[in-house]
Amino acid sequence: MHTNNLSYNESRVLRLLMENSRLTISEISNKLNLNRNTVSKIISYLNKEYIEKYTVETKENNDNMYFIVIVDSINDINNENIVEYYELMNGKYMVIMNKNSLNNKIKYNNIDIARKRFTFFNNENIDLYCDYCNNKINGIPRAYEYNKNKYYFCCDTCKSSFIKKLPEI
Repeated sequence: MHTNNLSYNESRVLRLLMENSRLTISEISNKLNLNRNTVSKIISYLNKEYIEKYTVETKENNDNMYFIVIVDSINDINNENIVEYYELMNGKYMVIMNKNSLNNKIKYNNIDIARKRFTFFNNENIDLYCDYCNNKINGIPRAYEYNKNKYYFCCDTCKSSFIKKLPEI
């Protein structure tokens, strides 16, 4: 990262982009009363020296929203962000992630957003119990795969306690 301080106009442009990265050069120019060429040069400079990435925030604040991504490997994805995943025949992975996962630096081939997750069994008739404390799991279980077995936990504490007790490989 560049060590010089931002100029007044660079700082103003950066603040607007942080509030809404979808603003066009013309919109920024109008809001700040700057020439479009000046704004364009500032954005180019900011992209080169300061801005690492542009992010997206979704309009829905819904706990039933998931990201479905296709990735080459799941090794770089924090297990706490994975709801479930599938190893595909082509060697890639389809990963269903919770709504807060997209902020991570995940290199994905494709991404879709799901508004709701459905299963083909009646959840009311099947109780799932934590593989660490044996309490009934309410809500979305935390999953962990070890030695080709999948374990389910009621909370992050149980999951991390379970992982700590596993033998060193």
